[in-house]
Amino acid sequence: MLPARLKTIFSRYFGYQHLSAEEIEYRTLALTIIILITLLDFTYNLAYYLFGQPFTWWTTAVYLMATLINLAVFKIRGHFRIFRNTQLVLTIALPLAAQITHGGFTGSSGVVLAAFLAPLGAMMFAGLQTARLTFFCYLFSLLAAGVWEYFARPNPNNLPPEIHLLFFEFNFAFIATVAYFLMEGFLKNKAALLAMIREEHQVANTLLLNIFPDETARELKERGRVAAKTYHQATVLFTDFVGFSAFARTLTAEELVEQIDFYFGAFDEIMTRHGLEKIKTIGDSYMCVGGIPSFSEKHAHDMVSAALEIRQFVVNHRDIKNAQFNYPFDIRIGIHTGPVVAGVVGSTKMAYDIWGETVNIASRMEQACEADKINISEATYALIRHRFDCVYRGRFPAKHIGEVDMYYVNRES
Repeated sequence: MLPARLKTIFSRYFGYQHLSAEEIEYRTLALTIIILITLLDFTYNLAYYLFGQPFTWWTTAVYLMATLINLAVFKIRGHFRIFRNTQLVLTIALPLAAQITHGGFTGSSGVVLAAFLAPLGAMMFAGLQTARLTFFCYLFSLLAAGVWEYFARPNPNNLPPEIHLLFFEFNFAFIATVAYFLMEGFLKNKAALLAMIREEHQVANTLLLNIFPDETARELKERGRVAAKTYHQATVLFTDFVGFSAFARTLTAEELVEQIDFYFGAFDEIMTRHGLEKIKTIGDSYMCVGGIPSFSEKHAHDMVSAALEIRQFVVNHRDIKNAQFNYPFDIRIGIHTGPVVAGVVGSTKMAYDIWGETVNIASRMEQACEADKINISEATYALIRHRFDCVYRGRFPAKHIGEVDMYYVNRES
């Protein structure tokens, strides 16, 4: 709203160039209005003098001296609040004094209207409480001017009616212009603030959806909590790099995070494409689930397809990583299908997690797997056997449920 050059000059001279762009705009606008009021009062008194009226210099002199002292204190101490409140008082007092000295409402062409800039300025540059108090002070000044004129009965001045009309028009036009640009600046700042809030809201929503599934994020926003839910069938996947713990000791912290992020970032993209939910990572272990929170008839198929893509991604980069680190990043993948319980735990740094025997068996499927293989349980095999080429590889003992048949997934049929 104000020229950039003006904001630069004022902010440097008065030492507030370190503040936000919005605050620099506010303070520069306040200083500009003060200068305009000073020039207006001087021009107003000079015009009356040129038309044969006494030059009431003292109103301009008192306002000018008080303003200069206030500006000097503001420059030295930098207390904008004290400076602002002092100028609000002066902005009410000056038009009131000018009106009295020039013969009342008619004789002064209603110059007390200029005092309305005080509550407008307070609304723009101060809080609502200060603005309300300033507005009541303005109403009191109007009342005081009316009471004075009623009892004093000042003699009308000899200015031509055309001049009075011109001054009336000028006073109204000046106040309306300042009021308009103050409101325009306020609305622009409000629009910018709303845009920033919407942007921050979008960022917050994006972060929330990166942490929680859509349905869970909505429930958390609406209720502030998420009720635990039991799902009768879901497919859980675990991955783990073979011998990674020993390899990690040979890397710097930056290299370790960079390599884990390289692979897990690719895994995330694969999971998203197949409509699966990443649950968490623990070290070099990656865990995800299909079929929750929104059930899908083909969650087991989607999970096995995603596992094949993960394996292929790792295989595609094996030679490069082996040449770079002398470590091939061989991966084991385990999958099991069964019931799970899902929910959000914690009151700070909340996490969406799943629990149940299905999770434990999926983890055991991964542990019982060989490098670059996909090991699935008989429960998962029963759901995907018509679509994928699998080979039976034996049984393993599972706590609480006995022995479980295992299958390696070779390829999609």
